[in-house]
Amino acid sequence: MMEEDRAGEQARVAARSVLANIEELNNGGLDGGSRDRVIDLARKLSARGGSEGRLDRAAVTGMTIQLRELLAPVNGLTASTVRSWLDDIEPAR
Repeated sequence: MMEEDRAGEQARVAARSVLANIEELNNGGLDGGSRDRVIDLARKLSARGGSEGRLDRAAVTGMTIQLRELLAPVNGLTASTVRSWLDDIEPAR
């Protein structure tokens, strides 16, 4: 699998987990202002696989970094798991 495809797939999995578990992230301390940005980033990353709005590797990396930073203060297993997945995405070269 090409490195760009792998990074994109990792980002999609993490983003979909965020969207599926947004209430748990809220309970873990995700504040209202960050919540909207987290949902926006997660939607963009999870939709990346379609023919529309395809993101390049640098965009995927940038969004995953932002998502990671927004989730940094959130407690709980879901947040730590998603952060771990985001950390595994290699930066664009």
